[in-house]
Formats: sequence, C-alpha cells, structure tokens
Amino acid sequence: MPDGTATPDLSVVIVNYNAGPLLRRCLEALTEEARGISVEILLVDNASVDGSPETVAAFPGVRLIRNRVNVGYAAANNQGIRLCRGRYILLLNPDAIVDSGALAAILGFMVSHPEAGICGPRVVLPDGRLDAPCRRSFKTAGTYLYKALGLCRLFPRSRVFGRYYLTYLDDGVTHEVDAVLGAFLLIRREVVDRVGLLDERFFLYCEDEDWCYRAKQAGWKIYYYPAARVLHYKGACRATRRYRPTYEWHKALFCFHRKHLAVRYPTLVNAIVYLGMAVSLAASLALCAARAATRTMLGRPRHPALVGTR
Repeated sequence: MPDGTATPDLSVVIVNYNAGPLLRRCLEALTEEARGISVEILLVDNASVDGSPETVAAFPGVRLIRNRVNVGYAAANNQGIRLCRGRYILLLNPDAIVDSGALAAILGFMVSHPEAGICGPRVVLPDGRLDAPCRRSFKTAGTYLYKALGLCRLFPRSRVFGRYYLTYLDDGVTHEVDAVLGAFLLIRREVVDRVGLLDERFFLYCEDEDWCYRAKQAGWKIYYYPAARVLHYKGACRATRRYRPTYEWHKALFCFHRKHLAVRYPTLVNAIVYLGMAVSLAASLALCAARAATRTMLGRPRHPALVGTR
C-alpha cells in the first residue's frame, strides 16, 4: 500500500451493495495480488443493509465511502475515481475474484502498450465458461437484430452474426476490441483526464461500453488480455426479483443508442430500434412477473430488488 504521499501505481474502486461474503473473498484475493504493487483501494458502499461494509474492518488498507442511498453503479464509481491518485484506475466488482498474477500481468501489458487506454482480462464464470461481455464490439442496429433473432447463438463463428461478443475470435489470444467488461476494467489516468468520468445517466448498465466508446473516439485502443484471469460470480449480487434491473438494462440501451448511434441512422430505423426496445422491455417485465408468481405459488423466499453490480 502507498504511504499516503507517494503516487500509487494503481487505484482500485469497488462499488458494493449487499455483496455479502463475496466482498471478503474479493478483498482477500485483491490484497494478496497487490503485494509488491503500490495500490490504494477504495470501497464505495451503496447503502448496503447486509452488514457487508463492516467487512472492510478486516482490511485496514481499504478506504470506505458510505452512501445513504443507492446512487447507482456509475455515480458510485465516480465518487471513488475522484479520490483516486493512481497512474492506473481499476473498476472491480465485489463478485469478481482476481486470479493469481492477474494484476501484475495486466499492469505489465499496459506499460508495454502505451497506446492502450483501457484493458480487460479473461473473465470466466464459476462453471468455467467465458463471461461473453468481457470482449465485445459496440452495439449497432444490426447487432440488436441478430441478437433478437437468435442468429448470434446459431452462428457464433460468423464474423457478421457473432460480431457483438466477438465469438469468432480465440478467447485465449490478446485482441484489440471495442469494449471490455466493467466488472474488471483497467484504465489509464490520462484517459480519464481526457474523456471524463463515467456517464451517470447509466444507472447500472452500459456505462463501461460508453466509457470505451469515448476512449476510442479520443484515439486510445481497447484490449482484451486473456493472460490475466478473473472469476466472476455474475449476478451473485443481484436478486431474483429483477424488475428494476430489467428496466435499467433497457433504459441503458436506449441511452447508449440515442447518445452514440442514432445520428448514423435514418428516422425510420431509429423508430424501429426504439420500438424493439419497448417490446423487449414489456416482454421481459411480463416474464419477471410470471416467475415471481411461480415463486409465490411454490413458497420460495423473495429477495431485495436491485443492487449496484452486474
């Protein structure tokens, strides 16, 4: 850990909301990997009620910022980023466990690739599968269509239909990509100074893709670097009652399209895209309601609604 006056190599920002025991596992792995690296760790808690913020007491080097309300993922990260002093800034989810050697490896990659503004590791799920959004292209009207029609699943090796998640690329090889996953996103301080903080209009989703988009517009490259590996208990901090996350996902899609993509398309295409989002939202909410009714009939317990991680 830095001595409080020296500039650390790395600042880590973790946004927590009811992450439970996963937060301790995250911090244990992180502090172990931080040995030999000048690191500062900032934990921003979004009004957790499960006692998880108290976990920080076991990690004296971690600075805790507590919010009285859940301000959202982007806004909470920005609180931490404003306090960061490191040459590099890492956004890390509390349900992400850094693998042995991952921090040193990805920092080394950034040092040796000065053109890289943002880098993300190979993110895997507990069953060993790749967490698909850890390397992807920017959304387009075409990718919306291919996903809605299921073509990306049917033809994952196609350079057309598999473009969004880049499923036609070898996930064991380093590639330049459009975007990486906010569960572990390493960014240079210079990039933040150039393009600004996360856009807080994105409450929970797409803020990482928006940041990558702005970085690429400013001339930086984005890399997927599989030599660094992170285990992601995806959704472990989310509840089974998904009305609010479902709404926020569709809201983020709308915001991203309107902000970056709408200018590329004629009015009719944009109208079709927005209509498709509305239909998807209605269908998803109906499915949530059906699942909730099923749980009620089966007598399964209900859980709190929304948290601040993906």
